[in-house]
Amino acid sequence: MRYPHALFVTFALVFAAASFAAETPLPVPKAEYSGDRVIESAQGTFTQKVYSASGKERMEMDMAGMQSVMILRPDKKLGWMLMPAQRMYMELDLSKAKEQTGSGPPDDVTIEKVGVETVEGHSATKYKMLMRDKSAGGFMWFTDDGIPIKMDMLSKDGNQKSRITMTLRNLKTGKQDASLFELPSGYSKMPGMGKP
Repeated sequence: MRYPHALFVTFALVFAAASFAAETPLPVPKAEYSGDRVIESAQGTFTQKVYSASGKERMEMDMAGMQSVMILRPDKKLGWMLMPAQRMYMELDLSKAKEQTGSGPPDDVTIEKVGVETVEGHSATKYKMLMRDKSAGGFMWFTDDGIPIKMDMLSKDGNQKSRITMTLRNLKTGKQDASLFELPSGYSKMPGMGKP
């Protein structure tokens, strides 16, 4: 049970970092949207239902018959991992989570605009990203509305390399329900986790 949750958190934070790219030259979404995010890695292929509005993001995933929901609130510098079946949640400090996923300051990353391509039927600007220490790099594609529609990243640790791709399918822009990004009532904090 712990493994899928850890994987879900990591994937969510890695991709969401692009959505909260105010510190970098990368586009920031100018429209609210929803879609299906397909994540492919050595661990397998997973699909998240994604909702996004003004930097806030909600991701829903069903793994091994267990539903997990992640709500990211960069405006509050925190996130919530919900376990609907148990009506419990874990609170995450986004600044600490960023450190744990290895996301460094903007100066550690070089970003270069490559060109324009069509991704999932949408015109998208392609960017090349490379860590200055060459530990990770790849490409990201953003729609004209600044929505991150695809990512293809490769990282290396010693002789080990790992690749992850994420593609946003069935993209629909439009107003999202504000309640999607709030902690639901009736949920209890998981003991021994999150902030005291």
